Amino acid sequence: MVAQSHGSNLRKRALRILCADDDPLFREVLDRVFSFAGHSVECVSDGTTAWKRISPDISGFDVLITDHGMPKMDGLALVRRLRQADYRGRIIVHSSALTPKDTASYRALGVDGIVVKPTPAEELLNILEAFIAS
Repeated sequence: MVAQSHGSNLRKRALRILCADDDPLFREVLDRVFSFAGHSVECVSDGTTAWKRISPDISGFDVLITDHGMPKMDGLALVRRLRQADYRGRIIVHSSALTPKDTASYRALGVDGIVVKPTPAEELLNILEAFIAS
């Protein structure tokens, strides 16, 4: 897919995106890139805060992008809770520290993508654009 980030003809609607990552610089970059592309973005620093943002309205976010290794609640525990709560949005795991067992666990939970860090934010935007187009 050719990157057509800003004003893309592929975009049918803005996504509501929640990013959970303990790296403040990465959160800032994602916020800027996704917001500039016209999406609504909220970034949090851990899985517990992500769960608190999603759980009151399980359909309030279209996409979750989560790191694996975070304080308070890791990405795997967050995804398990979301699946138990019947979260139907897309889930992308974006991490540099996954074991084969972690990867298998995420796949068993039906995540939509596993992306190895470091990945440019623009590449994540292209993945989101592909979700919209599909």
